[in-house]
Amino acid sequence: MKTINFEEKEKQNVKIATIVSTISIVLNLLLGITKIVIGQIMNFSSVMSDGIHSTGDVLISIIALISVYFSSIKKDEKYNYGRERFGAIAAIVLSVILFISSITIIEESITELINFTGTDGTIVNSPLFYTSLGLAIASIILKEIMFYITIYGAKKAHSSAMKVDAWHQRLDALSSIMTIIALCGYYFLPDNNILDPILSFPIAIMIIILAVKTFITNFRILSDHSIDKQELDNIKKALSQIISPSDIAYIKSHLVGEKYYLDISIYSNKETTLAQLKEQEKNIIETLMSSFSAIKDINITYQIK
Repeated sequence: MKTINFEEKEKQNVKIATIVSTISIVLNLLLGITKIVIGQIMNFSSVMSDGIHSTGDVLISIIALISVYFSSIKKDEKYNYGRERFGAIAAIVLSVILFISSITIIEESITELINFTGTDGTIVNSPLFYTSLGLAIASIILKEIMFYITIYGAKKAHSSAMKVDAWHQRLDALSSIMTIIALCGYYFLPDNNILDPILSFPIAIMIIILAVKTFITNFRILSDHSIDKQELDNIKKALSQIISPSDIAYIKSHLVGEKYYLDISIYSNKETTLAQLKEQEKNIIETLMSSFSAIKDINITYQIK
């Protein structure tokens, strides 16, 4: 059987995730600063908010990148099982940041609605108005592309924080769609464009849903929860190709970050030699590790029938 270098494979996956996060940071920074400058010049609150949102994404991507780095550090005397939980901790921090930012958006939108006095319809004649529209459209395209790229990186690195970052990229694309609708409101409601503050509410609600879901999922990881039944059934099915299901005493698991550890106990006959057991153990580990990328490590013990 061909030996698989799982450590080298994991290093490559972390490298891919790092590149993805770096690209996300650079793009969000460029988009955010440009939107803020134009929003400030034209007094477009929707464009300004979208820019602040994009710039805030830089912090999220940085936290995701840091979590990937720490999670990839090998186990040592201080952390006997590695640092995979750093990813879950980072994701919880991100969920809190997202929740707070969404509440802030809602508060600002309510204040803007209360103090609304009308809008200047003549701004549609400004070149920067069309620049703002172009930026919003470009942002939708880039954010959707980054969603798929970041999801790919998150799967490779098994990073909860990167997964949050990816879905936040998609929410940003929706935010830019709302910005376009708000800007188009200057055509149809030139002197009374109230779409801007109103359209902030659905985006804020979606961010809150993402934040709560992320918090619950990663709290589950930090509490040593076992893998779900579907994954366990798939593992049993893969094991049945190597040993008889009746020879499996038990399979235990616990989540560590986006990965999990397996403890497998197998019934063995007295006649089975140590060499045979070692060969069987090697076969089981290589089969499962190559079939289930989320497995971090496998511990196999034997019980005499």
